[in-house]
Amino acid sequence: MLRREHKVSNISSEAIFAIPAMKPGRVVLAIVFCLVLILSDIRYETSKHFRSYSHDLLKPLYLLVELPFQVSDSIVDFFSSREELSNRVMSLEDELIKLKTITQYIENMSSDNTELNSLWDSAKFSKDNYLIAEKYSLSPNIFQPSLVLKISTQSNIQKNDPVLAETGLVGRIKGIGYGNAEVMLVQDVRSIVPVVSETSQLQGTLKGNGLGRYGELQYVKKTASFKEGETLYTSGLAEIFPKGAIVGRIISINNPIDSEFLEVKVEFFQSPSNKNFFLIYNDA
Repeated sequence: MLRREHKVSNISSEAIFAIPAMKPGRVVLAIVFCLVLILSDIRYETSKHFRSYSHDLLKPLYLLVELPFQVSDSIVDFFSSREELSNRVMSLEDELIKLKTITQYIENMSSDNTELNSLWDSAKFSKDNYLIAEKYSLSPNIFQPSLVLKISTQSNIQKNDPVLAETGLVGRIKGIGYGNAEVMLVQDVRSIVPVVSETSQLQGTLKGNGLGRYGELQYVKKTASFKEGETLYTSGLAEIFPKGAIVGRIISINNPIDSEFLEVKVEFFQSPSNKNFFLIYNDA
């Protein structure tokens, strides 16, 4: 077998990187310079002036370093301010809507209270026989309009009970449900109301011709002395409507050649379209 040869390296004890020694003159000069600075600072406070000037010299560098952060903060503040302003505007808009709603509600309440007071003051008969009812709906059928009122389930309302408002007769109860009552209006083509005129004291039968249309007195002889402008009241005949409730006013009287009766048109004083509350009369 072949023997392997081993080489041995001799490592020198000398330093690989040698730092040259400082010359004594330089050491002395450095010490003297430091002493001069110390004495100058003690005597004249030169370090303070130096620091002040150094701050002035480095200030542009500080500003340059802080500039990106300031720009970033400004952008964040800008968008935050816009978002806060937008949220504030939305909040103010919500408050405005609430105030408008509250104002409208108060106005409606005031209007309803005025209407209720006027309605209650218009009651000509014993107030113990009246019940105030709020309108629930009004059908759009012109010729057979139907008014539905909200009523208490404990009320003693009966069919054919008269329904009135502050300016006159509205109709009569046609049907009663749970918490509501249907009213046949005097304008209904099926409605018949016995009436008496205020001046001539003549009696007649008033028939409806539809909502928004004039009613008509039926079978009025040509010898009758009705007058235009006369007010008509319920006569109390047939004992459906109480006597003395105002109904309407004679608007025109025509004498057609081809008929044996006068054509007497009547304007109803009361329309349910612009009313919210009504009186139901019950004398039971």
